[in-house]
Amino acid sequence: MPITDRTPTLFFATFLFFAMTAISHAQQWNGPANPNGTIWRPGNVAVGEQVRGDDPRAMLEVTRPLAMAGESDDRLFSANMHYKGDMSPRFEVDTRRAYAGGARSKAGILAADLDFAVHRKAAIGVVNLTERSPSDYMLVVGGKILAEEVRIKLIKDWADHVFTTGYRLKTLPEVEHFIHTHHHLPDIPTAEEVETDGISLGQMQAKLLLKIEELTLHLIEQNKTIETLQRTLAHMKHNNALSSSTAHR
Repeated sequence: MPITDRTPTLFFATFLFFAMTAISHAQQWNGPANPNGTIWRPGNVAVGEQVRGDDPRAMLEVTRPLAMAGESDDRLFSANMHYKGDMSPRFEVDTRRAYAGGARSKAGILAADLDFAVHRKAAIGVVNLTERSPSDYMLVVGGKILAEEVRIKLIKDWADHVFTTGYRLKTLPEVEHFIHTHHHLPDIPTAEEVETDGISLGQMQAKLLLKIEELTLHLIEQNKTIETLQRTLAHMKHNNALSSSTAHR
């Protein structure tokens, strides 16, 4: 048979080979057509280039969980980033909670009632930010925060040292002179400093407590002075009464 007569057969065989190869490496989405464009597929879904290695991962993964009850934290969804030949997770969801920036690697030490975890830094309401945030902050919020409770731990230099024996308490005249000179209390930031740098809640609480404790010491001293004056006055009144009684005899 001439080669020209076998050309259609060769083309058909080539097409059939590539079609069978594609079918063997792909799984078809299935489900009824609908106006919303929803598609349905049983099992797992992987989209994008998959990196070969100890933890192969696609750009986008949707995984059917092995167990939906108990202590399982099977991964349900993962959106990943491909950078310099490596794949790292950007956003993940499992049967317990959602994670950002690879925080799922810390799942074993997170509280059971935690719903969302961020591995590194987080920014919220960034549309309200007007300048670049400092690099040493883990959480940046461009707006107000409403919370039922805020707890600050690891505060150094708590103000109880005011009650130690060696603490030098400024006298009230010294405090008065400082206020007249600097227009703010000792150890308290000025209005200009607060406007420029803001305040640390933990440090400011410690400074305010220091002032309260100093005021308490001043009140204790003043109370002692008042009690001494009251005793002196009572003694003077008693002596005056005796003198008057003696003079009328």
